[in-house]
Amino acid sequence: MNKFVKKYSGIALLWLIAVLAAVLFLPNIGSLEAEKGQTKIPANMQSQVATNMQKHWGHHISNTRQVVLVYNNGEKPITKAQQQRIDQRIRHLEKNSDHYGIKSVTSITNTPVAKKQLLSKDKSTEIVQLNVSKRDSVETMNQKLKSGGKVSGVRSYVTGADVLNDDMRLSMVDGIKKTEIIATIFILIVLIIVFRSPIVPLVSLLTVGVSFIVSLSVVMNLVKYFNFPLSNFTQVFIVVVLFGIGTDYNILLYDQFKENLANGMDRVKATVSARKLAGRTILDSGISVLIGFAALGLANFSVYRSGFAVAVGVVVLLLVLLTLNPFFMSVLGAKMYWPNKNLAEQAQNSRLWGWLSKRSVQFAVPAVIVVLAVLLPIISFGHGNLSYDSAVELSNNVPSKQGLNVVEKHFSKGTAEPSTIYIKSDHSLKNQADLMKIDQVTNQLRSRKDVATVASVTQPSGQPIKQLYLNDQLQTLTGKMNQAGQGLQQIQAGGNGQGFNADQLKAIGESAQSIGQKLQTIQSTAGNQMTGDQVVAAMQQKATAMGSPLNQAQLQIIGGALQQAQASQSNVSGQLNGIASDTQNIGNNAQALGEQLKALQAQTEKAQQGLSQISGGVGQANNYLASVQGSAAGQTFFIPEQVMNSDQFKQAVNNYLSGNEKTTKITVVLNQNPSSAKAMKTVNDIQNQVKQNLKGSDLDKATVAVNGQSALISDTQTIASGDFFRTAVIMLIGILVALIFVTRSILQPLYIEGTLLLAYFASLTVTHWISSLVLGHSMLTWNTPFFAFIMIIALGVDYSIFLMRKYQTVSGADPAERIIESSKFIGVVVLSAALILGGTFAALMPSGVLTLIQVAIAVIVGLLILVIILPILMSAAVKLTYPDPQKAAEGE
Repeated sequence: MNKFVKKYSGIALLWLIAVLAAVLFLPNIGSLEAEKGQTKIPANMQSQVATNMQKHWGHHISNTRQVVLVYNNGEKPITKAQQQRIDQRIRHLEKNSDHYGIKSVTSITNTPVAKKQLLSKDKSTEIVQLNVSKRDSVETMNQKLKSGGKVSGVRSYVTGADVLNDDMRLSMVDGIKKTEIIATIFILIVLIIVFRSPIVPLVSLLTVGVSFIVSLSVVMNLVKYFNFPLSNFTQVFIVVVLFGIGTDYNILLYDQFKENLANGMDRVKATVSARKLAGRTILDSGISVLIGFAALGLANFSVYRSGFAVAVGVVVLLLVLLTLNPFFMSVLGAKMYWPNKNLAEQAQNSRLWGWLSKRSVQFAVPAVIVVLAVLLPIISFGHGNLSYDSAVELSNNVPSKQGLNVVEKHFSKGTAEPSTIYIKSDHSLKNQADLMKIDQVTNQLRSRKDVATVASVTQPSGQPIKQLYLNDQLQTLTGKMNQAGQGLQQIQAGGNGQGFNADQLKAIGESAQSIGQKLQTIQSTAGNQMTGDQVVAAMQQKATAMGSPLNQAQLQIIGGALQQAQASQSNVSGQLNGIASDTQNIGNNAQALGEQLKALQAQTEKAQQGLSQISGGVGQANNYLASVQGSAAGQTFFIPEQVMNSDQFKQAVNNYLSGNEKTTKITVVLNQNPSSAKAMKTVNDIQNQVKQNLKGSDLDKATVAVNGQSALISDTQTIASGDFFRTAVIMLIGILVALIFVTRSILQPLYIEGTLLLAYFASLTVTHWISSLVLGHSMLTWNTPFFAFIMIIALGVDYSIFLMRKYQTVSGADPAERIIESSKFIGVVVLSAALILGGTFAALMPSGVLTLIQVAIAVIVGLLILVIILPILMSAAVKLTYPDPQKAAEGE
């Protein structure tokens, strides 16, 4: 066996082993993309600062995903029976929270105060907010919740930023599968047409396929073990770039090999010659492409930096094409072109490129003016604003996108993707002063026209709690003070109505004493009367003097009667004595009481004066509090200590204060698309507003950061726009240096890059028009300009190198003639290569991913513009740069 064939047979065996190893050790790409393929924002950006706060939140919901369950009954209100089934399903999720990874549930069942936020105004749509552990992948979590949250008779969806992003990843995976199949079929057809043989296309696809499998495995292992940059676009761009330029390079190599065979070389010599001649062009072109994609490794933004993986693929591609192709060429020889036997047929020249180059040489300045006159007006229209809405990437048939559309239709557009403001302090926020400031910030945010709802620890339902404001508390207090004032007035009036005259009571006492004295006088008088015997003796004396003395019987009767009368009189005298004594005591007591009442009356008059003063003070205080109640000060938040520590307030604390109570969050729902440019501006304004509002308070030095879709895309815009220019400059400089070595000129690389930039900017405008008119999307996605730039510049430079390499090999003294001949010859190759590359990118369109579709359109349009203006501008540049040798000689 020929040494050359034996050598490359061994190399082919090594590539076979490499392919087997690549397949054997290929990691799970889906898992890697889900874990490490998401957009990474620098840690100092606000969304990442907020994310870090959320990771350390506590309450068992740290580092969780925010997911939304959506229940919809079309345009009709949810019925009572449907609501019961929804409630039952929510209880099922709560009961089996370990299985679903659910850490918290917010629904109208367990959080009635949030009903306005969770139930649409037309009552047709209800949402349930979940915090779900990151234990499972987003895909696994999504499938579990779809199954576990499904309610019969009601449309149910699972949505949220993480779910939407993962569905986009899955759409990309499906798109890549379609792209691979379509690109393979397209390349086979084109190569069969070009070479009129089925063998050449198979060999070409085999070599490119080997490079793709090996490079993909290398990249994914670098990602797995060394945190190599990765994005959802990495794999798809490896596919289109390797299949596109790989096929282009193979066309150059196989054309040269065919020409060598036709010139009578044996298969080994033809292989060696083809590898030397075409291989140099392939190597020059490949290195330029490699430099372009390698420059992406210097980008800061993870999505841009992930393009460095394509550079790895290009290295593997060049190795495969220049080492595996020689094996098939040296072994098959002319059989590669079976059934075509006429290998010596005249190579076709490109009439289009020949004509354009010739006219451009004849009219160099007008040719340049015409190109600029056509392209500059197109470029001046620009591509308009960019869309950062990741949801537009998804088809409306994707359930998470459907759920998002339902929420945006029946709620505020930002309900499914709210923004969360985190405020982190160095002390506990559970105190009157800080809570009052948080409430003040909450109310100020609610007053914004671009904000739909705001919820915080002081307003967990999204509405102020009126009992926690001074105007409500003062209303209660002034009401009670009114009652107190009325009571004082009644006491005062009662005291005034029951006045008394102490002089009268004194006179009564004096009268009683007088009566007692008179009774005592009567008693003493009665004590001076004669006894009964004295009366009998006096009566006997009188009767005797009259000559009629009383006999003994009469004396006894009169004596007995007098004794009874005297006894009775003695009894009456005793009673009178008692009455007199009591009456005199009453008089003494009445007189003393009169003196006391007189003193008390003086004190009561002073008390009445005090009551009058108190009543007046209460009235004045009440009037002042009423004025405070009606003023702006009445809107001040004040939470009593017992309320702050109550069970009712505990739920709000758990929801809106972190476990250590040093961080709080305020949930803001925007009334606009959270992925719009307005929303991005809003969240930045909100962050600055909150910082300003906290100045001068105990939270002056608190860290403020905003998280959520709007904040994330705002940070994405900031880092992407800044990194785009930087990366583009690095890439252009790198390619410029490579072109200087290839062309051995300084001006030609500048002409080439100027031509590429014209094609790029014009393609963006045309893509914008096509997207608006055909796709129904008035904006390009935010990463379309960048990826279009990379592809058009890095891949378009190949065609310039093809042309200038041919220009260097064409003999002759006249540069103008050389560029015309080069254009004629290489035009066929460039047009075929552009057709294949454009067709490869066209295979991205069925993916359904808007970014891929727009990038494909931009690349196709850019290549179309490039293949037209390249022979014009490069030929004119050569004519203007190098003077006509004949005229120069005549001038001498």
